[in-house]
Amino acid sequence: MTHISGKNGRVYSSALLVDNCESVWTTGGAGNAVSTVAGKVGTYCVRDTTTSIGANALLQYKAISSLNLSAYDAIYAWIRSSVTTAAGDLQIALDDTNTCASPIETLNIGALTAATWKQCVCRLAAPASDTAILAVGLKQITDLADGTFDVDDVEALAEIDGIKAWSLDYTADTLETTDFGSAGVKEYIIGGSGWSGSFDGFKDGVPLSIGSEVYLTLGESATAYQAWIGKAIITGAHPNTSSDGIVTYSYDYQGTGELGVPGA
Repeated sequence: MTHISGKNGRVYSSALLVDNCESVWTTGGAGNAVSTVAGKVGTYCVRDTTTSIGANALLQYKAISSLNLSAYDAIYAWIRSSVTTAAGDLQIALDDTNTCASPIETLNIGALTAATWKQCVCRLAAPASDTAILAVGLKQITDLADGTFDVDDVEALAEIDGIKAWSLDYTADTLETTDFGSAGVKEYIIGGSGWSGSFDGFKDGVPLSIGSEVYLTLGESATAYQAWIGKAIITGAHPNTSSDGIVTYSYDYQGTGELGVPGA
């Protein structure tokens, strides 16, 4: 058995809204129909419905006011497909023209389970070039035949530098349902689930504030998509310094909302 070596955990904050996906995006071309449907964040998400458009096709896009993403490190979005996809079948596209015809960033989206929303974090390949982003889009690399493809809440994330370790506790409550019919043997049902933990590293920039919300991408390895993903609230900060002059911080967090689990 091959064992995983964890080398890629990241913590992001300073979210910048790219598009809230509350209004219809523009169709990528023939064979596409665009609309909005009930979304994951807010009221709506944007949907593209395809009919035999083939591979390497732009599904839908949105022209936006110019955004400078050179200080950011990743794009976060909720993605849903009506068909199961493999990693890299779909991409988030960023362009410095408002038609998204020649993207300067094409970011692979991880594997998706049919009809299931997934939180996706995609690392920017060349943020220094992303100084005037004018469009964001969804692109189909593999011919996925006919389907619907939804996007919601696209944001840019900045990495918190200096982090070197993380831990996670992902648990579920059990609720006792023992009654006289249980004949003295305790019975339980599953209750709510939740997640929390900590991360730590070297001081590099302004410390996080208690109560601030961060996006966590807790990577298990350098392999893409082997990561836990979700939003969390910082509940504790613990600075430490020593005679060698190194300043470190550890942070406690409480997860809020869904936690995306790693791929294989």
